[in-house]
Amino acid sequence: MQTTESLETRAQLGVPSAAIHSNPAAARFLPPHIIAACDSFRAACVVAWENRANPHLQKRTLAELFGLYAPHVSDYFHASASDTKGNGRRSLPAEHIHAVERVLGNRAISQYLSRLAQLTLMEEVIASRNA
Repeated sequence: MQTTESLETRAQLGVPSAAIHSNPAAARFLPPHIIAACDSFRAACVVAWENRANPHLQKRTLAELFGLYAPHVSDYFHASASDTKGNGRRSLPAEHIHAVERVLGNRAISQYLSRLAQLTLMEEVIASRNA
């Protein structure tokens, strides 16, 4: 996973700075009904991509930011779990979720995972204080 420093370096090398959100708190939460409609991790990734803060951001640029292969990134955000030949598509690796959400400008994937675990952010805060 790339650090903020290397993301800034990539921006200096010609990657659009508009694609990089340096403030992780700036990533917005999507309405609960949108997240509730996600029936899989892949669907949450698609929703995150469709609701990206910069509509001009391309998958190729996202791949360049993280040093990934562009076809892999296309797989991560494709609605279908398999290609035309029936081969399974790759899923977004867990270690990239935070950075991808920061670049996309929304927390859809984390929201889906929290909903899947039946947690709310407040429950997490309460549990951490009681531990």
